Amino acid sequence: MASLYWAVLLLAGVAYSAELGTQTSVEKYPSLAQVESRAGLLWLQHCVSSVLTSYHVLSTARCFSGVNFSNNNRRIRAGTSYRGTNGIVREVQTVYYNPSFGLLDNDGDIAVIRLDSALTLGSTIQQAAILGEGIYLPYGLNVQLVSWGTTAEGGNIGDNNLYELDLYTVNSDDCLETYFGLDLENNTITENMICAGLRDSRGRDFDSRDEGAPIFYSGVTVGVVSFGVSRGEDSVPVISTNVGSYSNWIVEAARY
Repeated sequence: MASLYWAVLLLAGVAYSAELGTQTSVEKYPSLAQVESRAGLLWLQHCVSSVLTSYHVLSTARCFSGVNFSNNNRRIRAGTSYRGTNGIVREVQTVYYNPSFGLLDNDGDIAVIRLDSALTLGSTIQQAAILGEGIYLPYGLNVQLVSWGTTAEGGNIGDNNLYELDLYTVNSDDCLETYFGLDLENNTITENMICAGLRDSRGRDFDSRDEGAPIFYSGVTVGVVSFGVSRGEDSVPVISTNVGSYSNWIVEAARY
């Protein structure tokens, strides 16, 4: 089994981009993998995950929970840039949930998933480098969300390609104020989360298919998309689980 490693992130200067999303590929982001959900006879892309080892991927606990969840109705597709086609498919054997998940709204929304058989690592399937334990990102940092979810306001998506989108980390106090103003359930923002949005609006229209998607800084996975609000406009930040709050637990869970 390939060993798991993580990177200690050195925070450099912020570089800004005006792009609102560009098509990309798993050759550029080979740690990405799709989480598919069974819908009758069909399998549909449901969430996103990141390859940790040949036997493990990282995603959110929310993607692998719920009344109708079972290991048999989730599977992982890796090694392809296209939603629902090509690549390698593996079944889910075991889901390891962070012990804090469910204790305080969406805090601790992170899980390590063991596959039933090994992925073949190569140019389109590689291990993710993850943020070191106890590292927290400054505000205004340029990060990338990479996923198969929407790239525009209103939840519209025109194709099944993989996209990357430049976002910027948002002050947690401002983020908390925004979510409290929406009068939502499960809107607690903690230090174990990262708020990120577009440079000007500080928000990003949320798509549930982005859940589990990695947030990158300099090629390092620093966050895992957890939740947000779809309002047909880019006014509310997307909330990610801060990988740096759970790195030691992730490494330990991926030993099994």
